Amino acid sequence: MVAAVVPVKNLKSAKSRLGGILSEGERQELVIAMLRDVIKALKGSRPITKVFIVADTPFFDHLGVETIVETKNRGYDEAIIEALKDDRVKLSISMLVVPADLPLISSGELDTLVTQHSKRGLRIAGARDGDGTNALLMSPPNLLDTKFGKGSFERHKKEALSIAAPVEVINLPGFAFDVDTEQDLIDFIKIESDTNTYRFLDESGVIDRLINL
Repeated sequence: MVAAVVPVKNLKSAKSRLGGILSEGERQELVIAMLRDVIKALKGSRPITKVFIVADTPFFDHLGVETIVETKNRGYDEAIIEALKDDRVKLSISMLVVPADLPLISSGELDTLVTQHSKRGLRIAGARDGDGTNALLMSPPNLLDTKFGKGSFERHKKEALSIAAPVEVINLPGFAFDVDTEQDLIDFIKIESDTNTYRFLDESGVIDRLINL
């Protein structure tokens, strides 16, 4: 059994680095659109048996997956600690941690990442900048304490190696493309895609606005 965990930041503070080009409302709508794309891909992946959002509110229940409600929204690592208190996650064979800002991931890429995983070890997919971590598959779920943030890609690899756990780096284009900065968003709209995220940006007029910058 593979449990997928998607930490979600409080909507009011999400994607603050896009504040120069998006309003607060647009940032919130963007987060929800990207989350919809991530959840759709996760639910379409056969090896993934359970999908959980970790957030400080059950607001996301309408997306068709369960929410593990944390008492306070403090960050990715704290959200994962909260998820591991739930037996449905803790007792799974593996836990897959996926950020909510990967609108281009597909069920096929998830199948590639998750299938033929070892009984003990780490699979990691990095961001396109080579610095961040955009997916962690840990077997067992409590293999190591996650350390998301700047430099996390190398940090997670070193942490696994320090406990003699096998490490596999998986390079997948959808996982590499997170939307976090203004340049990320500009690059994203150059790739027309059949995603909730692209449709929101198009229908809201954000694409036209960015093209004319």
